[in-house]
Amino acid sequence: MKEKTTEKKLPGKDQGLSFRQCLLRGRLYSREVPGLLPYMYIVPYFFAWLVLDFTLRFTYRSMGIVGVKYLPAGLFTLGWALIFAGLVFFLPKIPRWFVRCVPLVTCVVLAITHSGFMSMFRRFFSFSILAYGGTGSFVDASYIRIDWKVIAGSAVAVLLMMTSGRLLQVVPPRPVKASVLAGVAAFLIGVGLVAFTHVHFFPQVETVIWENTDKDAQSIAYHEFNDTTNALMVSGLYQYTVRDLCRQIFPQNTMSDSDREMVDSYVADYEAARKDNDYTGLFAGKNVIMVQLEAIDTWMLDNYMPNLKALKDQGISFTNHYTPAYITAGTFNTEFMANTGILPATGGIPTSVYTNNAYPYSLANLFTQAGYTANSFHNSEGTVYDRGNIHPNLGYQTYHSGQDMAMENYQLDRYLINGFEDMTAADPFFSFVITYSGHGPYGEDSPIYQAHAAEAQAAAQRTDGNYVYAVAGAMETDLFIQELMEKLEASGHLEDTVLVFYADHYNYYMMDDGLNMEIKGVDNMNMLQHTNFFIWSADIEEPVQVDKVTSTLDILPTLANLFGLDTTGAFLAGHDGLGDQGGYVFFADGSWYDGTTYWSSKSGGGDAARTAEINQITTLNNRVLAGNYYEEN
Repeated sequence: MKEKTTEKKLPGKDQGLSFRQCLLRGRLYSREVPGLLPYMYIVPYFFAWLVLDFTLRFTYRSMGIVGVKYLPAGLFTLGWALIFAGLVFFLPKIPRWFVRCVPLVTCVVLAITHSGFMSMFRRFFSFSILAYGGTGSFVDASYIRIDWKVIAGSAVAVLLMMTSGRLLQVVPPRPVKASVLAGVAAFLIGVGLVAFTHVHFFPQVETVIWENTDKDAQSIAYHEFNDTTNALMVSGLYQYTVRDLCRQIFPQNTMSDSDREMVDSYVADYEAARKDNDYTGLFAGKNVIMVQLEAIDTWMLDNYMPNLKALKDQGISFTNHYTPAYITAGTFNTEFMANTGILPATGGIPTSVYTNNAYPYSLANLFTQAGYTANSFHNSEGTVYDRGNIHPNLGYQTYHSGQDMAMENYQLDRYLINGFEDMTAADPFFSFVITYSGHGPYGEDSPIYQAHAAEAQAAAQRTDGNYVYAVAGAMETDLFIQELMEKLEASGHLEDTVLVFYADHYNYYMMDDGLNMEIKGVDNMNMLQHTNFFIWSADIEEPVQVDKVTSTLDILPTLANLFGLDTTGAFLAGHDGLGDQGGYVFFADGSWYDGTTYWSSKSGGGDAARTAEINQITTLNNRVLAGNYYEEN
């Protein structure tokens, strides 16, 4: 028995097995193999890192401002591959196994996550999104589409890693001084390559970076981290991942004197250019109900919401309005911009800025300073997007949840009317209402659909499941609008209340952007973000159609002008939609549209002055948030 056990432990070569046979059986070929063969396990492991990154960037090569051939991204990837290969080469057995398997498998999971995230949100994943976990972001398995190329590349990377492990078992390397030195050398070369690429290709510009040439777009994407797609494409999967983690663990949370001077200068120039117009103070002193419409797209409102459409047709309608998404939490993205006039926090800025920063120029605070009461209302609990803490920090006196309003079913917007008494409790009042019924994921069992199934099917005249579900959601939200108007009239508030409506995002819950683009007559994802923004008041004698391009950032300055609110000293990233300034929308990837020209950041060139203006706004916006600009003012 003892001899048999000893026999099994003999090297495969001594048993007459070939190297291939030993490899397939996981047996040792020889313990005394000369030359480089014992160390060749590192080759498939090294290439596993290259394959994984290349596959991800190749798959989404058309999504960013650079393609897969972008040299710095390749150098970063090469450097990280050398770092991990070097570690595996000189570490002892147990740490070597951990370093060889865990980091690469983690990156494989991240690559697949990036692909799924891209299918849902048209951007890569960032660890910053974890701050929104369980806070209203919809995640449904049926919505996720992992690109087959990413799956294939991930599989190849894993197979290469497994092959490396099998070679380790078949031909274990002898721990010699030369191999340790080689591993250390590879590690140091990798570190040096990453450091060189970071410094040489992406120098930190201390001056006004928005005045640089178009070639610095990659550097802006790398350092500002305000668009995850461009950030990953310019730096590669591994450099992006490390920087993303570091920015979450060690966020930028200070404002230097030079940052403050730049923001102050921007504010001064902004105020010098601002002018009164025919609409200034038009609604001063009137009550306000501002309604953020969840996933109510233009085609939904125009075709299936007669009550809301009547208000749009009778009021001030901004026909070229857009809701660009800068973070994946689409509803909160728009909610924050509409309430503050600034962009939400992207990678590298802690989400605590929403609860800890001072916002003296938020809509709630502006109205409160003008003598209004300010309250907010939504179907969900205050833990969703942390509204229970964020809304009071924005100046709202109370956040009223569905439970507070005794809503019989939080998914049905009709029950929002339960909060009407609190919405109109004191004069003048500013009430912010967020609807829900257009929210996904959709399904036949949804109480929203069940409440309108027959009506939605008849009206839609289509077989597309999600289309009909979206129609049902629109009908439910429109029912709330009908009840709201009836209550305002019955309570005597109709004549002295201004209603503001805007959508939080286009209806991506349809999960068919091709159909969405066909319906809306556009051909790219940025222009798909065309939504509604309009204002109704009984004082508007003739409908007003504003064709000037506006975005979510323009809502606050537009309302401030209409109600005569004082924004002196405010950093605002948007402009009055009824004034002469602004007139364009810029998207998360740096592209912009001004009503005549759509310029894609992927094409290069374009209007240098407009691009510089957008770079200035986005850069200073990050400084305002990260440095809590108003805290010391």
